[in-house]
Amino acid sequence: GMAISVFVQFISRTIFIKLLGDEYNGVNGLFSNLLYVLNFAELGVAYSIAYALYAPLQEKNREKICAIMNFLRRTYYVVAAVIAVAGIICVPFLQFLIKEDLQAMPFALKQIRIYFLIYLTNTIFSYIWSYKRTLITADQQAYVISNADNLGNIFMYILQIVMLLIWKSYYLYLGLMLAKTIITNIIITIIADKKYPYLKEGASLRIDKDDKKKIAKNIGALFFHKFGSVIIYGTTTIVISAFVGIIEAGWYANYLLIVHAVNAFINIIFNSITASVGNLCVSESVARQKEVFHRVSYATYMIVVVTFVCYVTLFKSFVTLWLGEDKVFNLAVTVIIAASAAVTTLRSATNTFKNAQGLFTKDWYKSVIEALLGIGLGIALSFIWGTFGVILGYTLSALLFATAIENIVLFKYGFEAAGKPLAMQFLRLFWAIVQAAFFAVVAYFVCSFLPEGLLWFALKIVIALGISVGGYVLLSFRSDGFRYYKNLALRLMKKTLKRKEK
Repeated sequence: GMAISVFVQFISRTIFIKLLGDEYNGVNGLFSNLLYVLNFAELGVAYSIAYALYAPLQEKNREKICAIMNFLRRTYYVVAAVIAVAGIICVPFLQFLIKEDLQAMPFALKQIRIYFLIYLTNTIFSYIWSYKRTLITADQQAYVISNADNLGNIFMYILQIVMLLIWKSYYLYLGLMLAKTIITNIIITIIADKKYPYLKEGASLRIDKDDKKKIAKNIGALFFHKFGSVIIYGTTTIVISAFVGIIEAGWYANYLLIVHAVNAFINIIFNSITASVGNLCVSESVARQKEVFHRVSYATYMIVVVTFVCYVTLFKSFVTLWLGEDKVFNLAVTVIIAASAAVTTLRSATNTFKNAQGLFTKDWYKSVIEALLGIGLGIALSFIWGTFGVILGYTLSALLFATAIENIVLFKYGFEAAGKPLAMQFLRLFWAIVQAAFFAVVAYFVCSFLPEGLLWFALKIVIALGISVGGYVLLSFRSDGFRYYKNLALRLMKKTLKRKEK
């Protein structure tokens, strides 16, 4: 479902840019980021409520489930109200987020404000009916939500394509986004009501003070982590738009669409092992946890190497085939976008284990400092290197500060092993970065001799994958991680062959 949704989204974005232009694409990316930042009001709520629902769902304590869900419903109404007020406050200042002279743009300030208000309404409605999503997810039936969202997105993108081809209207484009949000949430609400009919019967129940305190404590612990993430991932496009230009903000949004599509599949891997890691951390020894951590890290570093090499080698060719050569960033910006994406993946294994061990309070300050440092460096460097400087500032903050703190906290408090083990971990991280850089140079050099074109692009994919995967395996085939995954693959092959024989 995700694969089809991503494919149709690329077609929709292509037609959008071709018919409406880079300016509208930049505004679209700007508003998406701005609303992502305004979602600060929700920080930690959904995760904390889901955590609070696990026990009553296991015990089938319907009264407690109803009480918690009623609390979530009221909380989300407050969240929607806060976002609405914050969004309305932003309306008079929207022109300051676009560097270019609005008189040279294909839209007026009044139109920009209306576009933003539609985006804001979409966000508000996403909370009004969405609280029952949390219950379905906590009840281990997230596939229901995935199916609804993927089908909704597919139909929305198809209708947006048809609408753009006929009317070329950005209003209708946004209207379909709003309609999809409302309809999808209504459908999920109907499904939840059928699955949990007792929710209506317990609509007046309230949670007790102890449960409210526990939930509030979890929300507080997660607030700073989520706040930092929102600032980091939600302000890059805003800074580029305000200090570099709306057109380059749109180009950056195009590259992010590619990165997010790849990350969606990477996240499937880490989301699928989160529960297993949580169980491991409460049932196995620290030595066993470290063993599994290093095996997960081995796979993580391989993903980092492969994705970085592919981004550096293929970004230009892909964007040229997709949107045209005039939408391509120079090599420096391409490399820093690839590096930013790679650093995010590089942190995945550490954060998966750190979060599973509940170490939120040990580095609550990390995300806030990372965000402030990233914004400060990004704005300062934007005056020197433009878009490259903005992304470089965020990347340096994430790599040199946040990554270091996360590993220190995990090894010191989670594995109770600072000193030499921590130094070895930093050496492994550095080695992964060196491999990614070296193989990217080799792959880029080889592919630079090939012309552009669809068939040549396919050959470049083979070369990039061959050099990155082959090189990583060649340098690590004696490691425990390689032996583990080799043996795992052999066992799976044997099981498959036995099933076919039967």
